[in-house]
Amino acid sequence: MLDEMNRFTTPIACLLAALLCAAAPGPAAPAGGLLDRMASLNPNLHAFTAALRAHVTMKSFPFLSADLAGTYYYKQPDKYKVAFTSGVPLIAQQFDKLYAHIEPPSRWRDLYAVTTVSDDGTTTTFRLVPHKRGNVEHIDATADDRAATVLSLRWNYYNGGYAEMTNHYGHQDGNVVVVSQTGHVSEPGYVADISSTIDGYKLNPTLADDIFAGE
Repeated sequence: MLDEMNRFTTPIACLLAALLCAAAPGPAAPAGGLLDRMASLNPNLHAFTAALRAHVTMKSFPFLSADLAGTYYYKQPDKYKVAFTSGVPLIAQQFDKLYAHIEPPSRWRDLYAVTTVSDDGTTTTFRLVPHKRGNVEHIDATADDRAATVLSLRWNYYNGGYAEMTNHYGHQDGNVVVVSQTGHVSEPGYVADISSTIDGYKLNPTLADDIFAGE
């Protein structure tokens, strides 16, 4: 049963990380071009905490579902953590262990070969091919041309599976923040959906580095 739970939580944890990191601020980049504007989003936001609630539903065996709640922490330049405080203990534990750092647009050029696939004047689709080979063959990222936000991401895996997510944004104190997301994972042997909400943002708090110890 533990192996089944691990197979369930691993891809969902990575997807949840992507959902949360999509609007995290990055180091300022020179103006000019959509990707540079995306990288420069929220230039005055250096840290935050927020309340996270997620509902995960397994669409294949073992057909599990879980509601998780916790706190998400971010501190520039690259510190991330999620600490779940309620939910199915084993699933929450796996999320805590497997919480991944998905790089923001400010890091895309360092980690991926970035090409523009299409631009219809409203949205632009980028293809991100990792410089170092891993499980991901490429990522399709869709951005809002006007708002310079990541609308959706789709990870395409070498095994034929994929994970995808869609962001919905709001504004707080002049910053663009993620307020809800939906996602889907389809891998050989399992299929799952996730929806989440993020609220209660506290912007630019003082966060000690030891909060992120072990991440």
